[in-house]
Amino acid sequence: MPGFGSGRKWQGFVGFLPGLFQRYSLSEVLSKMPTHNIAVAALLLLGFCCAGQAQPTCSMHNVVGQWAYNVAGWDIPQSGAAPVQMVFMGVLNIDWSGKVTGPGTFAMGAPIAGMIPPGQALDYDFVDGSIHVTADCTGLLSTMMKIKGPPVPPIGPYVGRIIVFPDKGEMVAMSFQAPGTEKPMWTYTLRRMTHVPGPVQWPQVPPAPAGAQ
Repeated sequence: MPGFGSGRKWQGFVGFLPGLFQRYSLSEVLSKMPTHNIAVAALLLLGFCCAGQAQPTCSMHNVVGQWAYNVAGWDIPQSGAAPVQMVFMGVLNIDWSGKVTGPGTFAMGAPIAGMIPPGQALDYDFVDGSIHVTADCTGLLSTMMKIKGPPVPPIGPYVGRIIVFPDKGEMVAMSFQAPGTEKPMWTYTLRRMTHVPGPVQWPQVPPAPAGAQ
């Protein structure tokens, strides 16, 4: 097997390499190649190997379990009023069917429905949520929020785009759809707590002492 230099010989060798290993064993190929070609072939094979490993493949297996999350950003109200800052934190429980549930707490910098003062934290549960993950590790997360306390139906859906990092046990997301004409402008990070789905109990905050501000 002759050596190769540049130009067409190089291009021909690169294209010929995969078929070569289908016709001959590794020892036969190495015995016929000049030393410098062996080194180049080794680098090419390493490149093929690493290129294949660099492509992530995701499925529900990579998201099932419990995830802690925190959210920060702004909300543009339906009324067209000035954007309002919002913060959330909680736990998502994702089962094998893709159903998403879990408790959380949020607060916002404006009064809610004329009854909740700005900055007051409210507990909620995500109900009837869902997650969809594609093989390229992107997907969609949809949630319905049921605020604890007031007798109001669940609010939603809130929909966000997600990116899954299977090797890190992490997801990042950005919301892009909210109920009505409300515009969400927040991003969030989810970190895996466990691979086992199950109900999550959100501890209740004890009532403030009488006369506390």
